[in-house]
Amino acid sequence: MSDATGSVRTYRIFHGKRLAMELRGEPGLVVSTSTLPPLPGVAPVTHPFATAKFHVAECEGELGALLREASDLHAFLDAAERSDYAVEAVEDRTAPSPPPAGGSDTASEGVDRLVAVGRAHFAQLTTDPVLNVIELPDGLGVCLVHAVRGGGKIYVAPDESALFVGSAVDFETGFEAFRDGVRTPLEKFGYKGSGTQG
Repeated sequence: MSDATGSVRTYRIFHGKRLAMELRGEPGLVVSTSTLPPLPGVAPVTHPFATAKFHVAECEGELGALLREASDLHAFLDAAERSDYAVEAVEDRTAPSPPPAGGSDTASEGVDRLVAVGRAHFAQLTTDPVLNVIELPDGLGVCLVHAVRGGGKIYVAPDESALFVGSAVDFETGFEAFRDGVRTPLEKFGYKGSGTQG
C-alpha cells in the first residue's frame, strides 16, 4: 500500500465493493458528495496534503474525520485500512518529467536548503513538528505544512524570506499572498532582535 518512491500517487478507497473515495497525494480541493457546492464567494474546502473526491455519502463523515486527523497521506491510508476500508494504489499517468541533465543535484541542494530554513522557523514556533514538504511551482520555493489542528504552513522563497500562515488559511490563499510578496518578519518566528525580511 505504501509508496516508497515519494512520487504523487492516486488512491481509491473502497467500502466493500463500493468506491467510497478517490484522492491524490497533493494539496487541493476536497469534493463532497453529501453537501452542496460552496456558494459564490465562499472558499471551497481544501486540504494541505490531499486532493480528494467522496463517492459514498454514508462513508464521507468517517473518512473526512480520518483525513482531518492524519498527519500525512500515508497516516490517513493506514487509518482507513484499520477502519476496514480497502486501499488501492492507481498507476499515476501524470508523473513529473525528470529534471534537466546535470541540474538535479543543484536543484535538490536548493530545495534542501529552503526546507532547512523552514524547519528552523518551525523549531522556533513548536516542538517536534511533523512536516510535509511541498515544492512550489515555477521555482518559487517550498512550503512546509504542519498538518495538525493549530499548526500552519511556512512558505520559503529562494532568497530564504518566508511567510507563515495559520492552519485556518488554506494552501492556495497562503500561496497567493506569498507569490504577491507578503513575508513574515523574523522576530515573528520568535527570534531575538529585529530581522531584515521584507
